[in-house]
Amino acid sequence: MSENQVSVKTFSKEELKHAVIFSGISPKAMRRVFAAWCVFCVVVAIIVVMAPDLSQVFQLTVFGVLIAFSVAMFAQSRIAEGWPAMLSCGDEICVVRDPQMREFVCVPSSLVTAAEPTLIKPNKKAIALKLNTERLTATDLDTLNQAVWPRDDRLLALAQFISRDKACTKLRKSFPHLAS
Repeated sequence: MSENQVSVKTFSKEELKHAVIFSGISPKAMRRVFAAWCVFCVVVAIIVVMAPDLSQVFQLTVFGVLIAFSVAMFAQSRIAEGWPAMLSCGDEICVVRDPQMREFVCVPSSLVTAAEPTLIKPNKKAIALKLNTERLTATDLDTLNQAVWPRDDRLLALAQFISRDKACTKLRKSFPHLAS
């Protein structure tokens, strides 16, 4: 019991590529969004070129704006790694703490007793990982309080782009010891 089990970890881009994402925006979804944006840009560009009586300055302005937004979107999109809210890497389950820095609060899966849908007041849909509090040290509790939504007995992650029930089912399939 003296060993700390809860930790804050910073993942590299490569580690995030190989992690199993339970909630958040996966790299696959990011690629789809960017591909849809590119198709939209091509359609707008074709319409602007084909439209009669548009000045060359207007056309160049539209192209410049589309290119600028595309570059900005690509630079911020993290297409290779996505924006995960909850993931597993090895035998640990991790919940995002700082998405920009790729920091996660991680716990061994053996410390998690249940995964269930919940709400973060007032209306944020989330997933709660209930923890075995008997195995937590004071240092573990301090680390848990560094989470985005600090609790002494659970970790909370937003259920983004997936239903809470599907995310919990996926967690239970990956970690069969989790109760509902």
